[in-house]
Amino acid sequence: MKKLPLLTKLAVQGILKQRTIYFPYFVSMLAIMALEYIMFSLISNEYVQTRHSVLPTIIAMGIFFSSLLAIIFIIYANNFIQRQRRKEFALYTVLGLENKHIHLIIMLEQLLTWITGSILAIGIGHALGKVMFIALNRLIQDTGASLMDYPFSPLAAIGTSGLLALILILIGLTNSLRLSRLQPSELLSQSRAGEAEPKSRWLILLLGLATLGAGYYIALTTSNVMDALMKVFIAIFLVIIATFTLLTSLSIIYLKALKRNKQYYYQPTHFLNVSSMLYRMKANATGLAGIAVLCTGIILTLGTTLALYSGMDEQIEKIYTHDFELEYLLNVDGANSDKVEEVLQASLSQLVENQPIQNESLYRSVFLTAAFMDGEYQSLYKTDDADNSNFSVAMSDYAVINATTLSDFNQRYDQDYTLAANEVLYVTTANTLQDTKQIILEDETYQVKAIDKTFLPANYVGQVAFIVMPTIEELEALSETFQGYTPSGEVYQNLVTYSYIFDASNDQAKTAIEANIPSDAIIRYSENDLVRVGSKTQAAKDLYALNGGFLFLGIIVGIVLLIGTILMLYFKQVSEGYQDQDKFEIMRKVGLPEPLIRRTIRGQIFWVFALPIIIAIIHSLAASRIMFNLLGLLAVNNVGTFMLSYGSVLIIFLIVYLIFYLITSKVYYRIIHQ
Repeated sequence: MKKLPLLTKLAVQGILKQRTIYFPYFVSMLAIMALEYIMFSLISNEYVQTRHSVLPTIIAMGIFFSSLLAIIFIIYANNFIQRQRRKEFALYTVLGLENKHIHLIIMLEQLLTWITGSILAIGIGHALGKVMFIALNRLIQDTGASLMDYPFSPLAAIGTSGLLALILILIGLTNSLRLSRLQPSELLSQSRAGEAEPKSRWLILLLGLATLGAGYYIALTTSNVMDALMKVFIAIFLVIIATFTLLTSLSIIYLKALKRNKQYYYQPTHFLNVSSMLYRMKANATGLAGIAVLCTGIILTLGTTLALYSGMDEQIEKIYTHDFELEYLLNVDGANSDKVEEVLQASLSQLVENQPIQNESLYRSVFLTAAFMDGEYQSLYKTDDADNSNFSVAMSDYAVINATTLSDFNQRYDQDYTLAANEVLYVTTANTLQDTKQIILEDETYQVKAIDKTFLPANYVGQVAFIVMPTIEELEALSETFQGYTPSGEVYQNLVTYSYIFDASNDQAKTAIEANIPSDAIIRYSENDLVRVGSKTQAAKDLYALNGGFLFLGIIVGIVLLIGTILMLYFKQVSEGYQDQDKFEIMRKVGLPEPLIRRTIRGQIFWVFALPIIIAIIHSLAASRIMFNLLGLLAVNNVGTFMLSYGSVLIIFLIVYLIFYLITSKVYYRIIHQ
């Protein structure tokens, strides 16, 4: 215990002496932990729990992913720091400190980091959380929230402090275990250890080309929404493998090819660049591949979530073409289809209460699940095979059919289409079926008159087909043809849904009608006659809460990924700067001109930064098709909205990346000139 003040002093001095690398590490840790506090506080926030019940679940997903990433990034950064401090620990041993003393220094450093980090992270997180709380509520179109609704959260403080303690304990144990296995001479030599020139790895190159080709093929050829859900993770896995294997192998093969080109290689700038990059490219390639994967993850995460959020207004207009919709619930026991219009009219009068309305009409539709197999839509239940034992449907073959009548379609969408006998209006999310001339609905063939994709219903996901039948009789026949079955195997008959749609004549009437909607959105005409009330305003609130939550989650995860990317870039530059100090000093002593040395430095720095972002851009563009199809599961099918969001994120990220390129380049220059 007598040595505790001395060891504490050494711990503090060790941190201060390594401030060039420790300060960015500590600031990054604070930023990540502040974000963790914000998410913990939002989950426990009473306003969020009572007003937006779906948000805590979404934010919990964010806590899981961001915590996992935080552990990875912080441990990764710590490894760079410890590599630079091995010489320092070796000197402590030479000066008489035992291993237990060095281990105690490490634990004291972690304790100091935990105390200061927890206090600062919680304070910064609470202050920043107030801003992000208001921003989140703006994203979900809730303008009623105030700063008073975001009080300090003791539970969030405990969660943040506990997570940071867990990470620092892991780091402390890892550092102590690693140092206990090394002798002082090994510590000294490892602090200056380089890497031998790597060998050409042709088998790894072939593996990389194969996995990249397979991943890109899946990404570029997948057009089915359900296929995208199943294949996107396979494509991501293949492309990640390809990124690491190709950078590890192809970069070496390419540099060695340049070295064999005597005319190119034996020029001063080329000689220095190629020989230097080749000497350490094995380690560089692994790190650069990790950075490229992180950059791709940032672009995909923010691009897709922004596209999801940007397309909400269009989704709402598709789901609700009118202000209100009354739907008679035929699936209730005792419901009477003969009373549909009577019940709807009575419910309308009760809801409206003499408020002026317009554009009212009856809308009849049917929702069917089917299988698209062998070029036709087939029923999931086969009457000639009661147990369905010989009828299996792949996930990608499932289809959703939403159908209505011509008169109802024209009235709802203000159109004037006409249909001949055995002719239907048709549109589908499946691009391969969009231009078909005819469709087969359970052995019945219909000629197709194509309509625009804007008529596709946005409240269904997957492979969706929208069909307009000539008459109500044909719509009813369609619903009877496509029988379904429950997960337990019970057969059920699809029913034609009857709805009454209308608009309020003015905002005052709209507000009054919304005030009359029951809390459970159900009007009870009688015990068995129930009417569900749909409101465009409420649908917009629900959708903004869901998609705004996803965007918030995407922003949080994107920020954590960005911090991780910056950490990897920064510590790679710092680590290589310290390794290059002696090398560039020797260059100066042997008389190499300063402009040549600067060109060599610029060339190396450029490629260290340029390779990951070039690869990330290529990966992101290749993934754009499958990501767009994946968004079809959430009813986003506007290519323009997707490309605008995706492109905006790509450009903004390039600018941010360039800024950090300039910052870390200056740090590298400063180190090698020390």
